[in-house]
Amino acid sequence: MDPEIESFLLFTESDVPPNTPHVSLELALGQILTENSDCAVLMTLRRSNDAYEGKPCILSWSQYDDAAAFTLFHHTPNNNGLRKIDIEGDPAAAPQAPLVVDGWNGSLRELTPGGSVRFMATLPKRYRRELVSGEKYELVWPGGEIAIWDWGSKEQHLGQRLGEKVPKICLPAARVTLEFNKFGLDAEAQGSPSPIAASERIPEAPTLSVSLDCEKIVPQGSKVDVKISVLYEAPTGSPAITFHSYPFQWWYGPREGYRLYRRRGNTWEKIEDDTTGFMIVDDPDVSINVSQDENFEGLQAGETWMTSHRLQAQGGLPDDTSVGDVFRYIFKGVKLDWWDWGDSSDHVETVVKLPCFIKGRVTEPQDNGGRPKLIVPASNAVEFTIAE
Repeated sequence: MDPEIESFLLFTESDVPPNTPHVSLELALGQILTENSDCAVLMTLRRSNDAYEGKPCILSWSQYDDAAAFTLFHHTPNNNGLRKIDIEGDPAAAPQAPLVVDGWNGSLRELTPGGSVRFMATLPKRYRRELVSGEKYELVWPGGEIAIWDWGSKEQHLGQRLGEKVPKICLPAARVTLEFNKFGLDAEAQGSPSPIAASERIPEAPTLSVSLDCEKIVPQGSKVDVKISVLYEAPTGSPAITFHSYPFQWWYGPREGYRLYRRRGNTWEKIEDDTTGFMIVDDPDVSINVSQDENFEGLQAGETWMTSHRLQAQGGLPDDTSVGDVFRYIFKGVKLDWWDWGDSSDHVETVVKLPCFIKGRVTEPQDNGGRPKLIVPASNAVEFTIAE
């Protein structure tokens, strides 16, 4: 941590007490931060492979707890350090309180050794109104304690009261960089809609979220491999799902697909993909068995499907890329054309139709069998810098 931040930290890794699970918090910007965005921050609670192998734990933690106040730091001009911004307290913050485990507790998380859970949280307006266009900030979790927790799974505690346990779980400090600029606003001015927001999800449909990861420093001329994770967010015991996975790979639409930007001063310039190709589109649609085709995947509750994109010269990065260039990559979101409950064993006879070139939207059934639309919001944005 920077010296300016260290003095404001409450708990670090050195404060983790014995006889508790070792849990850490990771933060990532959930979507592009503009004047009109709801600034969703992707939060990951990750448990290390601690000494309690085979012992799950449950804990209650929410951004609305009175102990969950983030701090905000501003990168001062000319890289002269960080300045803490005073943020007013949250009048709605509530103390951590016991609860009865009923399967619907929104703040209750289950973690196994080496496991993780992810969820989106919205940066409150009292933080956003302190941001200035073109400036960079650090959003810092100073560390805290989780009082409401116990060993065991949600299922084992179903119907039971979950209260305070001593010692408390220590959740060490974490941080993420935020930038408030014209990124996205320029695209909107040209008629391009904003990324899909988490608030657009349909409650009756499964919840899928996408996160990106890549190296922050890339040598000039090297390939950039962006890891893409699609998480099925659901409580343990929820039904499996099968879905058309190709939309998470190369689909492109006004509010769908991936975008690459390059920093130009205080704004971000959209990089157009000028690669070309051809396909045959006049042949009849083809029938596809979803349990056997590589463009369909199945997930159990809490599982993640992984894929990746490779960016390189003549395949993503512009020809005039030079040392010092900073790029940003984001998934704008997608509205899935086909999904259904159940895993591959439930769909051994399920057949859909795709265009003859395969890499397109499901043509039959056209309405996904009447099931609610599965809307996947924008991912976090990743940045990388070109180095010598």
